[in-house]
Amino acid sequence: MKHLLPIAFLVLMLAASCGEKKSPLDAEARDSGMRAAAALVAVDHTDTMSMERAVMDAKAKQSVYALKRDSAAVRAFDEAFRSYLKEKDRPLYQSIFPEDNDKK
Repeated sequence: MKHLLPIAFLVLMLAASCGEKKSPLDAEARDSGMRAAAALVAVDHTDTMSMERAVMDAKAKQSVYALKRDSAAVRAFDEAFRSYLKEKDRPLYQSIFPEDNDKK
């Protein structure tokens, strides 16, 4: 799990610079973010290599929107990814996003 934090941080770096506008790719990005989070939740949490691979796969899916310079889609992916994790596996969410542990 300790290896997931630096990787997860990379996933979020792109979302930090996102704007407030909508994208035509919002729905696609949200769906992709939820599917990436579902894949991460499905992995055996004791298998750190598989966990890292799932996080890297999520990052690769998000980077598609970053390469298109679509910051709104990057944000939509990130929001869907976080929301799904928070709802379906709160302990995993809290370990990946410790900065959000104090937020309710």
